[in-house]
Amino acid sequence: MMLPAPDTPLGFLFARLARWNTISAFEQAMRNYFLGQRSQAEIADFRAKRGVLKTLRDEVTPVLHHLKFVNAKGEVKFALNNTVPDCWLRESPEAKPQGLEVTVAQSREQHYLGRELNEKRIGRGFLGLPDNASSKAFSDKLARPRVMYSTGSALEVIGNGIKYCLEKKTNPKYAGFDLLIEAPLRSLPNERWRQIEDELRSAASKMPFREIHVIGNQETEPFGFQIK
Repeated sequence: MMLPAPDTPLGFLFARLARWNTISAFEQAMRNYFLGQRSQAEIADFRAKRGVLKTLRDEVTPVLHHLKFVNAKGEVKFALNNTVPDCWLRESPEAKPQGLEVTVAQSREQHYLGRELNEKRIGRGFLGLPDNASSKAFSDKLARPRVMYSTGSALEVIGNGIKYCLEKKTNPKYAGFDLLIEAPLRSLPNERWRQIEDELRSAASKMPFREIHVIGNQETEPFGFQIK
């Protein structure tokens, strides 16, 4: 992965993330970046998960939301490359680090929705297509007007998206690490997700990970749940 220029706000942030930071310092560094001067190109790339901003969108931001949601203490460091795992957590400099792998459910849908927001300045929150749908299916869906969706359809599609993430991560190399799955949980009220938690726990039970957590894509108050 090509890293951003070191003399830019994004480059400064990436250099910071590659070192151990207290979780409060990590949160502050992210806040400084997102509240600072960002180019329209950076904003567009973040929404559409493109280039170096894809790492910030798909790995770093879900971890931020997760750590805030569980009120974690300690320190965090990101790999920012293709190594396993994506980040490390530790309670103190003397403690053994715990690896955390990060993945995103409905990632292609979020990419297309981000592109639509960039192009039309208005977007929608849900398409209902799996990550393995064809590009034509996404194009056809986006060409149609926005429609209401049912609780049942959102639970089924996003639940299957989470299970698809589990299938892709079924590998002994992840043994002992934790897994964080970001999913578009803001598509429904928080309490609705209880309807599929047992189903997801069953799917996660034989995975090689020590723990598995799901975190939403809420930008304000984070929300998630543990499935292993």
